Amino acid sequence: MQATSSSILEFEQLFRQKLKLNNCRLIKKRQENNYEITTPAKDVFLMTWCEFPEINLVYQNVGIRTAQTVVYERAIRSHISSCLTSIQNTPNN
Repeated sequence: MQATSSSILEFEQLFRQKLKLNNCRLIKKRQENNYEITTPAKDVFLMTWCEFPEINLVYQNVGIRTAQTVVYERAIRSHISSCLTSIQNTPNN
């Protein structure tokens, strides 16, 4: 899939919707293609990419990693995968 600004915007919109289901916040950082995800448990994950759709998700050590952190990480990774699949299956991309 070739990265276009419309694909990235579509991904971001879908991803925000899915994160809301888990009461997580997505904050776009100043640096391009850099996002911060905050969970209700105050866990912080950093999401970046150099070549969209190859997305990196990294846990930011700001506290103690708990079992709940792992649950959120799995959910976030699942949302990323689901959103990428959705935009790849959309015609016009």
